[in-house]
Amino acid sequence: MSSKLHHLAIKKAKLQAEASAQREALSFHAAQWQVRLTWVDRVLVAARFVKNNPGMLLGAGALFTMFTPVKALKIMLSAWAALKGVRNVSGLFSKD
Repeated sequence: MSSKLHHLAIKKAKLQAEASAQREALSFHAAQWQVRLTWVDRVLVAARFVKNNPGMLLGAGALFTMFTPVKALKIMLSAWAALKGVRNVSGLFSKD
């Protein structure tokens, strides 16, 4: 093998190793951003819901102002539990 081909083979191996390290670093950073962007997406969905349904939000706020903080918290916790229960039950009937 000529010295030029040998030099090119060494350079190729070095570049491939460097590219592999860069891909690993990029995938690590992309995974961190994926979590953050998921939260941003959830916030945008919530903001869109509030924008499209302002009456519902105002009605719920007006309803909760009639209750004491403890009673409002109990209502919110029971509603949260009910929503989680419905989600779990609906998961039982899915085709997945």
